[in-house]
Amino acid sequence: MKKFLMAATAIAAMTTATPALADGDNTGMDQEVFTINGVNPPKCNLEATSYAVNLPANVISDNDGFARTDVSASIASGLNALGINAWCTGNKNKINAYRTALTSSNTGTQVNGFNTALIWDVTMTIAGAVRSDGFGSTEGTADGIGNGPGFGVGSGLTVGSFGPSGLGAPVTFAQELPSAAVSAASGSGPRSSFSEDTNRLAAGNYFGTLTVEITPGV
Repeated sequence: MKKFLMAATAIAAMTTATPALADGDNTGMDQEVFTINGVNPPKCNLEATSYAVNLPANVISDNDGFARTDVSASIASGLNALGINAWCTGNKNKINAYRTALTSSNTGTQVNGFNTALIWDVTMTIAGAVRSDGFGSTEGTADGIGNGPGFGVGSGLTVGSFGPSGLGAPVTFAQELPSAAVSAASGSGPRSSFSEDTNRLAAGNYFGTLTVEITPGV
């Protein structure tokens, strides 16, 4: 019984493998059209010649020791010197930019009543990048981490494609809000979550970061 079943299977396989019969009489030209399909996923990239801004000496506080209101502008100027370029091939991209406060190497939020944190905010504009709401600058840091075109409160917004050739589109920065001394040390949240005060800044080395996230989308 087993041999019979095996033979039947072999016959069925041979039948299946028989080539299809030729179409037409094949005495003239034969033409077939083959369809080629492919998918090119959306892509984004952001590059810079350097990834660190070293602020000039004595620009964080004024001659009276208070936080300078134009530190945001100084940071923007430093970022513009980094030669930042970006590109995205998709039509519905997401962009988020957020900062941490400039904080002193001293521990704690205050030292003997002196502040050790400085909040700052910049806008970021990518040449040729158009937001779906038509807003001028592409993104700003004042709304904090997790908010921007495609993120958080801006989740319904997108940014179109940009940077079609070369290194991509130039990315430039400008002061969004004046810088100010704050008692909180982290500084990654929205500007509205910080209380500004008029205490002087403690001496020390200050460090902060700017993060730019670009997510490609079709």
